[in-house]
This record gives sequence, structure tokens and C-alpha cells, in this order.
Amino acid sequence: MLKFIFSLLFGFIINNAIGVIVARFIAKPLTRDNMNKFERKRPKMLPLLMGYFWLTLIMVLAYPYFQLEASWLIKGIIWGLISGGMSFLSIYLIISGWSILPPKEMLISGIIDIIPTIATGIVIAYIHSI
Repeated sequence: MLKFIFSLLFGFIINNAIGVIVARFIAKPLTRDNMNKFERKRPKMLPLLMGYFWLTLIMVLAYPYFQLEASWLIKGIIWGLISGGMSFLSIYLIISGWSILPPKEMLISGIIDIIPTIATGIVIAYIHSI
């Protein structure tokens, strides 16, 4: 139970902290020109935090069933890649397909937004390894 609580708490914190850093210093400079007109001036924090919490919760709940024979670091990286690919990369491309959002920038954002899930996967894997 402690592994669940700690991996959820620290995973959520890392997911958000790395997410802010990545958005501000990588995603925004790369996609600024074509995405500014589609973004809110002030993000709605409650839905944003709820989404990252939900993602972290599912990653923590499913992690014990991820049976990869590897070190905790490799396992965490792969778990983060799988989770990020399923959530961000796929959703961003789906959204760009039916919306007026630019596909190239959405693809770039989706790829970049996998970075926080990789960090979250590493945290979860580390906590479950100790």
C-alpha cells in the first residue's frame, strides 16, 4: 500500500513539474507560431491537474502488471513511453484529425508531452523496486 501511495504522490508531482518545464522551454518555443491562437490565455488548472492525476493513477495501478524483465530504469522508461504514446501522441493526433488544430504542431506536442510520462514511469518503477 505504501508503494502505491508514494508512487502516486511522487509520480503526480514529477509528472506536473516535468510537464511545466517541458511545455515552457521545449513545446512552446517549437509550436508557438501556429498554436498560440488555439490556446487559452490562462489554462483551467483544475481539469488540467485532474487529467494528470488520472494519468498517473492509471500508470500506478497498471504498473504491477507490466511484466518486463529489465532493470527498474529500463522498465520505467518503457512504461513511460507506452503510457505517453497511448495518451498524448495518439490523442493529439486524433484531435488534430477532427479539429482545426494544426497536425504538425499537435504531433510535435504529442511527442514532447511523452517526456513527463517517461519521468513518471521512472519514478513509479524506482519506488516499486525498493
